Amino acid sequence: MDLKIIPAKSAADCEKNYDKELWRKFARRIIRNPFVRNFLAQRDLGVCAWCGEKMLEDGDIHHTTYDHACSFEGTIVVRQQTVQRHSRKRQAPDCARCKAADQARFDVCMGKLVLVHPLCNKEISATQPPPQG
Repeated sequence: MDLKIIPAKSAADCEKNYDKELWRKFARRIIRNPFVRNFLAQRDLGVCAWCGEKMLEDGDIHHTTYDHACSFEGTIVVRQQTVQRHSRKRQAPDCARCKAADQARFDVCMGKLVLVHPLCNKEISATQPPPQG
């Protein structure tokens, strides 16, 4: 168990410190971006940041902190197909263009994200600290 990947503050504690839309791009929408998932898988050599085991399937993008907001203006549309909604599309930050435009800004965001197994992500969520306040 790696306690440093559990956010010290809950999302609700951090959201109030930022412009709502910019914070949501990082905290809620970045997890939809396939470019980010592929980048994290390559960066972390396909190893889960929680248990240290190899990823044999797609992992979940996990925030090590929610205390950040996306400052890149671009967005992309990502298909999020469900059984009932075959053509569902959602907005996500355009991290590929952000990386091309400003590597340092991109690195700051990626430094706050890791890839974990879906079951490990559930375990991490179960150990989250209660909201402060």
